[in-house]
Amino acid sequence: MTIFFKKQDKVCRFLNPFSGFEPSEAKCQVRWDPLTGRSGRLAHFVGLKPPAADLSQIIEGSKNNCPFCPENLSAMTPKFIKEEISEGRLEKGESVIFPNLMPYDAHSALAVLCQKHYRPLTDFPPQIFSNAFANCLDYLERVISDKARTFGLVTWNYLPAAGSSQVHPHFQVYATETPGNFISTQMAASQTYYRENSRAYWDDYLNAEIQTGERLIKEAGSSVWLTDFVSLSVLTDIIAIFPYKQTLFDLSMEALEETASMLNSLLSYLGKQGIYSLNMAWMPAVEGRPDCWLQLRISPRLYLAPHVWCTETPSLFYQYQESFMVWSPEDTAKDIRASF
Repeated sequence: MTIFFKKQDKVCRFLNPFSGFEPSEAKCQVRWDPLTGRSGRLAHFVGLKPPAADLSQIIEGSKNNCPFCPENLSAMTPKFIKEEISEGRLEKGESVIFPNLMPYDAHSALAVLCQKHYRPLTDFPPQIFSNAFANCLDYLERVISDKARTFGLVTWNYLPAAGSSQVHPHFQVYATETPGNFISTQMAASQTYYRENSRAYWDDYLNAEIQTGERLIKEAGSSVWLTDFVSLSVLTDIIAIFPYKQTLFDLSMEALEETASMLNSLLSYLGKQGIYSLNMAWMPAVEGRPDCWLQLRISPRLYLAPHVWCTETPSLFYQYQESFMVWSPEDTAKDIRASF
């Protein structure tokens, strides 16, 4: 079935005070996600260079009594009950997993990524991610008894612009039967597409994206990386799709290491563009859902006006749930390909 990348160009006209009130115009665009119909906009700051934010005081001040730094971790973080995880905490490399004191579900943990308190996005070696992912899988394997009903979620909020209250890099990892509205909506739409076409939407979607090449970043061994046609982030989401895989449990160690290497390259690119904060989330289905394919989504975050700590979540996004982008997905993919 043909995948349609629907978009509509619009023009706003006004008298510009910065050109003697001569007539001026500004262009924008509305787009629709080809699977769910979710709309979003390519909006008025197109081409924006991310403004620098001075986080030095936050970073330095947060070192005092940071519970995730190695000198404090054993005394300031909780342990799992012995019946659940006998070791108390799970460790692999520098990664340490322990219960979340403010849980999202019955099985809810935090995974500290590294011993270093702060790392810019240009300083995340692949092994940090591969060890953390493997550690998260170990935790999820122990707490999930029914993989056909329970979602294993791993997320990352890095720095305050992404909603993190701790500077020290860490994942949230939890098992739940309620994966959130975004995943649920995608799964419902994927199921409808599969029922009507006898094939996975994601197969047709990737074929369409590879054929156009406009948003394609790289076809790796176990995944395909591209920018999202309708992103959640104002700076364009980067997504990885893992063909024919439904959950993190389906990935080999080789696939996790490949993903970690890609993350190292992509985060370095973002850091060099002036990005300092992001959200990242694995978007799994559950076991036995051939209509759904596992995804990883990176959403760069920033302050639009750091001098007043202006976030990029106004009413349009937060209440109307309408995303807007100031980086073109097509231009961003082109730049990333060039950087590779």
